[in-house]
Amino acid sequence: MIYIAGDKHGNSAIKIIETYLHSKGTEYINLGVKNENEDMKLEDMIPAVTKKVLESKNNTGILTCGSGVGVEVGANKFSGIRACLATNEKIAEWGRTKDNCNILCLVGWEADKDAICKILDAWFSSEYDGSEKRLKMIAEFDKWH
Repeated sequence: MIYIAGDKHGNSAIKIIETYLHSKGTEYINLGVKNENEDMKLEDMIPAVTKKVLESKNNTGILTCGSGVGVEVGANKFSGIRACLATNEKIAEWGRTKDNCNILCLVGWEADKDAICKILDAWFSSEYDGSEKRLKMIAEFDKWH
């Protein structure tokens, strides 16, 4: 299952994501704002998505806020979450293939339909390449300081 969420600054991006997923016949659940008149705090939105993603290896998430940075940093605080902020399709692809990311973060300000759709295409057509060495190294970062 795909879990998506955005705050008021990510609402335009969420609408693009919903249209994209609907056009692909992909099931999703929106755990964030539903329209431009709503708002949701990141501290409520991020855990809602990360908890669902962690329930199954088949689950993924998409988070958006104004810059995308807040949701990326917040999501990465959860053990087992690997979130990437993708501003183009190559970053989305490599986030999946190289880093086994399970949450895609997107910029909500200046949401560009074509750019977001290209990023989503890359994200959903990519799979992790199985490079355990890289993930093991990343998992050991906290031992370095």
